[in-house]
Parts: sequence; structure tokens; C-alpha cells
Amino acid sequence: MTTGERLYLGLLALSFAAAGIALGIVATAYFPLVFLRTSLEAVYGNRNFMVLAGVMILLAVAVLAASLRRGERVETILQQGPLGEVRICFKAVENIVLRASKSIKGIREIKTKIVFSVSGVVIFLRAVIYPDQIIPQLTAELQAVVKDDVEKITGSSVAEVKVMIESIVTEGIKTAL
Repeated sequence: MTTGERLYLGLLALSFAAAGIALGIVATAYFPLVFLRTSLEAVYGNRNFMVLAGVMILLAVAVLAASLRRGERVETILQQGPLGEVRICFKAVENIVLRASKSIKGIREIKTKIVFSVSGVVIFLRAVIYPDQIIPQLTAELQAVVKDDVEKITGSSVAEVKVMIESIVTEGIKTAL
């Protein structure tokens, strides 16, 4: 569900709630009739309108709950095989990425996040590397290996491999004082 749809449903829910509350107040005869004008006499004290007010409030709560619910995230890659559909979980793709990154010297640790886009899978990598690495060379190699392995093994296209060097290991390195 898009943000615009959520906004629309939220406004609709508030409208239902306001109408339901107003109708309920009129139907319960909470305020004297003098305050409510003569056009509301048909509603004033009528139990049928009290029920209608309750239904409107329930609808408002249901629409509000639907507007707050998050849309279903795509957690798999869907492919059509000759005998039916094949789904590859993002966790499996993450394991492929981790295995591919271990083949590159200079990387100590890597974290992955997979996102589905229209143009293909987008892979986000957060890496911790060893010192004395040439970062542009290392990240280019990492991107190429990850892209190739994921495409070769899953058969899906990889739109992007985004790398962020999170840290450079400094353990065991003595600093001059």
C-alpha cells in the first residue's frame, strides 16, 4: 500500500469516526434539541440511528487499522519454471553473498540486506575490512563477484550492489604516542 493510499484511508477513517460520533451524540439525546436545530429531529433519540452510528464507528476503526497496516514486503525472488513457480528466499541470496565475499581477501566481516526492485535485486553490503586495502579496488572486486555469483546461482538479474565500508579493523595495531 502506497503512502498516498494510507493517507486517503486515514482521512476516510477520520471522516467515518467524526460522522459516527456526531450521529451517536444526536441519537443518544445527549444535548437538548434546542442546540441541534430542527433539521435533526428525525435523528434525535432514534435507536436506529444509534445502531448506524455504532456501525460507522466500527467501519472507521477497520479502515484506520487497514491504513496503518504495512504492505506485504517481497521477501522472495519469484521465477516461472517450466513446471511452475520457483521462489528463492532473500535469506538464500544473503548466504550466496556471504560465500562470495569470503573469496575476497581483505574483507573481515560483511552484512547484507536484499531489496526487490522492478529492475532486479538490489544488494546492500556493509563491510569491515582489514587495514592497508585499496578500497576502490576491493569494493569493485566485491561488487563484481557478488553480482556474478547471485546471477549465476539464482538466475535473477542484480540491478545494483551497493557497498558501504563500515569500518577498518585496527585491532592489534599499535599507535605512536
